[in-house]
Amino acid sequence: MRHVEIHSFIPDAEANDVFDTLADFRHYAELVDVVVSVDVEKHTDDNVHSSWVVKFRNGLLRWTEEDWFRRDKLRLDFSQIEGDFDEFFGGWVLVAEPDGVKASLIVDFDFGVPSLASIVDPVAERVLTDVTKQILRGLFGEKVLFVDEAVEQVQQLAIA
Repeated sequence: MRHVEIHSFIPDAEANDVFDTLADFRHYAELVDVVVSVDVEKHTDDNVHSSWVVKFRNGLLRWTEEDWFRRDKLRLDFSQIEGDFDEFFGGWVLVAEPDGVKASLIVDFDFGVPSLASIVDPVAERVLTDVTKQILRGLFGEKVLFVDEAVEQVQQLAIA
C-alpha cells in the first residue's frame, strides 16, 4: 500500500470557498490534460459517486469512487468502489488559517500487483502529485504554495 500526502497553502482564501471549489470535480478535466473525464452522479447533498478516467503511462486508469462531503469537518473523503486499483481511498483535509487555507490531499493506493509495485507505485505517486498541483493552480492560481517546493527552495538557498 502506497501512502501519499500533498500539502499546500492557498493564501487569501476562505475555507468554505476552497471546499466548494474542490468538491466540483467536473472542472478538473478542463484544468489538466491528464484528466480525461470526471462524471458525477449525485446521491445526496453530502454524497456522490464520481467516475474518473485519467491518462497513466501508455494507457488509461478508470475508477468509480464514493465521495463524502463533510463541510462541518472541512473534509472531502473518497473510496474507490470499482476500478483499476485494488484499493484507493483518501481525501482532502482543509484547515482555515487567518491568512488562507491549508489544503492536504492524503491518499492510499494499491494496484494489487506486488511484483510491479516498486516500478509502478513511484510513477503513480509522481503523476498524482503533479496532477494535484496542476489542479490546485488551475483552480486557485499560481499563488498556491506547496510544502515540497518550499523545502526544495530552502535547500537550494542553503547550498548557494
